[in-house]
Amino acid sequence: MTPQQKSRPAGGTAYDKARLHDSPIDAVLHRLEKVKRTAPDKWIARCPAHDDHRPSLSIREADDGRVLLKCWSGCSAQAITEALGLSLADLFPGDRRRLVDHGTSPMRRPFDYRDALTGIAHEATVARLIVEAVNRGEAMDVGSLDRLALAEERISDALQAAGGVQ
Repeated sequence: MTPQQKSRPAGGTAYDKARLHDSPIDAVLHRLEKVKRTAPDKWIARCPAHDDHRPSLSIREADDGRVLLKCWSGCSAQAITEALGLSLADLFPGDRRRLVDHGTSPMRRPFDYRDALTGIAHEATVARLIVEAVNRGEAMDVGSLDRLALAEERISDALQAAGGVQ
C-alpha cells in the first residue's frame, strides 16, 4: 500500500483510485487519518478541522447514502468538509447532491423577478401617494418621511436582488 492510500476499516482492502468517488462515504473516509470502524456504517477518525491527537470525529453513512459528520470537539460539518477539500454537497450521493432534497436548504425560494417587480411597484405607489399629499399642501409628518425612506430602501434592495444597481 502506498503512503497516499489508506485502508477502509473492516476488510482491510486498500482504496484504489477508481473507487475514490464511488460513493460519498468513500470520498470522505479516504481523506481521513486514523480511521477505525466502530459499527456497520459507522467510523471514528481524527478530525481534519482542528489539531486532533485522538479521534474525535464520528462518521456515519445513512441508509440513503448521505454521510453524517459529528466532531465531538465542536467543529462544524462545513469546516470538516473544507479541511478535506470537499463541499457539503459531496456528502450526498449522486443526483441527490442538492441540499434542498434533504430538507437542509435555506428557507428562501429561488429568486423570482416578478416578486421584485411587484415589490417595486408597491413601494413606488406608496412614494407617489406621499408625494401627492405634499403637492396638495399637506405637511409631511415624521411617519410619512420614515415610510418614504423605507420605500426607497426596499426598491434599492429589490434592484440589488435582481442583479441591478448596487
